[in-house]
Order: sequence, then C-alpha cells, then structure tokens
Amino acid sequence: MKEFTDEKVVTEVEQATVSNETVAQAGLPELPVSGMYRRLRQSMRQLSKPHYRNPYLAAALQIIPGAGYIYLARWGSAILTAFLFGLAYVVLGLHFLVYTPFALQALATPVTPDPEPDLWNWSLLTPTSILLVLGILALLILNVAGRTFRLAQRNNLNLQVKSIDELRRARGTWLDTLLYFNYLAVVVIVLGMTLVVKDTEVDPSRLFAKFGNILRYVGGLLNPAWDALWTPKGIMYQTRQTLEVSIIGSLGGSILAVPLSLLAARNLMGRNPITNVAYYIVRIILSIVRAVPTLFLAIIFVASVGIGAFPAVLAITIFSAGLMTKLFSEAIEAIDWGQVEAVSATGGSPAHLVLFAVIPQVVPYFISHMLYSWEVSVHSASVLGLVGAGGIGQYLNEAIENYFYSKAGMALLVVIVITMTIDFTSAYIRARII
Repeated sequence: MKEFTDEKVVTEVEQATVSNETVAQAGLPELPVSGMYRRLRQSMRQLSKPHYRNPYLAAALQIIPGAGYIYLARWGSAILTAFLFGLAYVVLGLHFLVYTPFALQALATPVTPDPEPDLWNWSLLTPTSILLVLGILALLILNVAGRTFRLAQRNNLNLQVKSIDELRRARGTWLDTLLYFNYLAVVVIVLGMTLVVKDTEVDPSRLFAKFGNILRYVGGLLNPAWDALWTPKGIMYQTRQTLEVSIIGSLGGSILAVPLSLLAARNLMGRNPITNVAYYIVRIILSIVRAVPTLFLAIIFVASVGIGAFPAVLAITIFSAGLMTKLFSEAIEAIDWGQVEAVSATGGSPAHLVLFAVIPQVVPYFISHMLYSWEVSVHSASVLGLVGAGGIGQYLNEAIENYFYSKAGMALLVVIVITMTIDFTSAYIRARII
C-alpha cells in the first residue's frame, strides 16, 4: 500500500471529519459509519451512484407504478409516478362511478326491497366502461415502462465512452419524444378537469340560450340613470356611507392589528417557550378569523344589532384586523435583526426594542398594507349592503329586485370610479413611502 504522510489529511482522519471516499482515495482504511440514519443515507448514496442497470428489468418493474424508478435509484420520480397513478385510479373511479346517497333513504323506510342499498352504481357499470378503464391504465403503464427503458439506456450510455453522434441518436427523433411523452400527467389533468366541469355543471349551451336576457340586462346597465345620483338617500349618499364604513373599519382593524402583529411575529415571540405558545395561539385565532367570510360576519351582526351601517363597520373591522395582522407580522419577520441586537446590547428593555428597533423599520410597510386593506374594505363594504348592512350594496340590491337596471348601472359606475381613484391614489402613496 502506498504510504500517505500528509499531516493535514492525517489530522482530519483522526478527527473523523473526512468522508470515507476521501480516506479511501488517500489509501487509508474506511472509517466505520455509526448510527442507523447515517448507514441508511450512505446506502442510498451508494445505490444512486451510476451503475449498469438492465433496461428490460427496469421497464418490467413498472407494472408496479414507480418500482422501475426505484430500481434506477430515481426516488423523486418513483414517488411522483406512484402518486399520479393513485390519482388516476381515483379520478377514473369517480368518472365512471356515481355516488347515490338517496339509497340511504330507501334503507330508512319501513319496507325496503333491498336491505343493503348500493351507494355506488356498481350495477350500472357496463363491460365497455370497465374495459375502457383497464385499457387506459394499461396504456399508461406501457408508457411509463417505455420511458423507464429509455432512461435506463441513457444512463448506461453515460457510463461508456461516447461521441456526439451517439448522444444525438440516444436522444431520438421528434416521433420518439412524442411516443414517450409523459401521458400519465396528461390523463390525470384531462380526466380531473372533466370531473370538475361535471361537478360544477358547466353548460355553455345554457349561456347561449339565455344570451338575449344577458344583452337586455347589460343594455340597462350601460344606460345609467344620472338623475338618481343626488336624490335623497340616493347613490351619492349610499356611496358616502360605504366609504365611511370602509374608513372606520380599516382604522379599527389597524388599531387591533398593531399589537396582534407583534404577538404573531415568529422572530419576536419564538425565543422562549411561553411566548412561543402565545405565538401559536394568536396564529390559530387569526387563521380562524380570516377563514370566516366577511359577508357571513355581516349576517351575524345584522341579526345581532339590527339593520344599518353599524354591522358593516363591525364586520369590516374584524376582517381588516385579521388581514392586516398577517401582513404586519410578515413585515416584522423581515426586519434587519442587527438593529434589534444593537438596542439590546445597550441594555434596552423589550419595550425599547419594539419602539426603537422594530417600529421604525416597519412603519412604511404598515402604511402600505393599511392602504391595501382599505382598498379591499371598500370592495367588501360595497357588497355587505346585500344582507342589510347599509351602503351602496343595499341600493344595488333594491334596484335589481325592482328591475331598475339603469339605476343599478349608475351605482356600479360610481363604485368603479371610486375604486379606480383609491387604487391609483394608494399606489402613488405606496411608491412614495417605500
């Protein structure tokens, strides 16, 4: 054996910080690998090294989806293939089988001809549909097997001395590329979209059949009633009320969001077990608040405190608090921690850290997020009137119910103009402060 006397390598071997490959190249015996995880990881690395693998065996193993890729040590492809095949089974099953919950009602009746109702229409399946499902799955397995065969051939070719011509021939023609395209993903996407279209009852023929009604309604909306702008309790009054609701709700939400965002910032609260628990509690509560639609909140407050603009203010406040707390906390988590450490090094208290290191960095982002939340609140406040929470939404609802489409068109035009004005104004302000 060749003697190796490099002091640096010998020192690293003694400290067990070099890999077995480095030690083997240096002519020293391999270090023992301790620990089950390390042994497993080393075994995975050894399997992933380039070796000659039988292409026919790799293709044959794909009869179990993903097994061929495991043989080739393509772990990610194996997991993805198994997942896509499982998804294909589910999508094909839902496409040809129909759930019939009304069979449970037959079971609940005193006299039922079938004591064991068929919740799935197995009896309605025809041999043609079964053969179609099996044929699709067989073609998908053949497609995966063919792609695995080509992959194994390429891997084996990479182990040999090769030329550019050999690599070009191994890549194949455009017809080979089309033949061995990943049709598994295509089938899953197409059948999945077909199932989605079926469940959502998408029917373009209904749209074309009622197109005349749509043109009549749009015609009324495109002829706004200008005289309805300044009538008592009219469009401008309701629009002003909508803007006031959005402003008060956004301000109330921002006041609640500032202290909550400090509790929802991981970099501030995740430093000891007690504050870490508070962080998760606040995060869970905020997730629940954001999951509740604003319209549902308005319905609850209308039922609780009565019809008017006040329920809309309460709903917008809660919604804005949840939205801005998330945005504010993300801004706090992105701050430069060096300023916090500088204030802490001078003996600053936690309050000093927040006032002099955190707040100055996030104030511009807070203002930007408040403006964005106000835009969203204007849109929400325009809709809450549909459930009796005041504002322009209530006027729109009454106009549509009474077939006053010209007045509804005028109200929509005012909402569009106000929304565009707020959008451009807030964008200009955000560009100036950030």
